[in-house]
Amino acid sequence: MNDSELRRRELLKQTRRLYQDSAAIPAVHPRYGHIYHELYDTPDSGEGEHHSGSFFARLMLAVFLFLSFVYIEQNHLKPADISSTQIVNEIQKEISGNEMDFINTIKLN
Repeated sequence: MNDSELRRRELLKQTRRLYQDSAAIPAVHPRYGHIYHELYDTPDSGEGEHHSGSFFARLMLAVFLFLSFVYIEQNHLKPADISSTQIVNEIQKEISGNEMDFINTIKLN
C-alpha cells in the first residue's frame, strides 16, 4: 500500500467518524462489488473475505484448449476422426436463420 492509499483510508475513517456512519455497505451492483470492497474495506473491518471470479479458470481452460489444438495440428493427429482443418471449418461456418429454428421450438414448449 502506498502513501496515497493510506491517506485515503484514513480520511475515509475520519469522515465516517465525523458523520457517525455505521460503515454499512451501500447497495452495490454485484459487478462492481469487488471494486468497492477493494477500495473501502480495511484489514480490520472483518470483511476481508472476497470471492474471486471465474476469469482465471476460464483463461486456463482456453489456454489448455488452444494448446491442445496446436498439438493436434503439429502432430497431424485425428482424435475421433476429426482433423484440425475440420475444427477450423466448423468454427468459421456461417449459421443461417433456418438452422436456428430449433430455438423457437424450444421457447414454444
